[in-house]
Amino acid sequence: MSDSSNSAKTNSRGRKKGTGKLSTPEARREYQRRYYQMHKEKAKEYQRQYNLTHKKKARGGRGKANFMCPREVVRSTFNTTDLMHSPVEKTLKMLEKIISGERLFTM
Repeated sequence: MSDSSNSAKTNSRGRKKGTGKLSTPEARREYQRRYYQMHKEKAKEYQRQYNLTHKKKARGGRGKANFMCPREVVRSTFNTTDLMHSPVEKTLKMLEKIISGERLFTM
């Protein structure tokens, strides 16, 4: 008798028709959906304020047509480990740049 009254309680609480209780993933989704609905306006306002205070990265756009963005040379020096641990052809190019004055050499 207590078993039938217990099943009546669970059926009235849950959303699922068969068992009455939500599974863990379903309960999580339901909680997140309700939380999102309750806090939607607050989230939109936060995003608006964030966009006003933070700069976006400069983007070149999509596709090859907008691909004109030359890279700057970051390093202006070579050191001994660069010369020792690079292939012969690359080492020659490095030495030519050092001799011509394009790059500096540091110990």
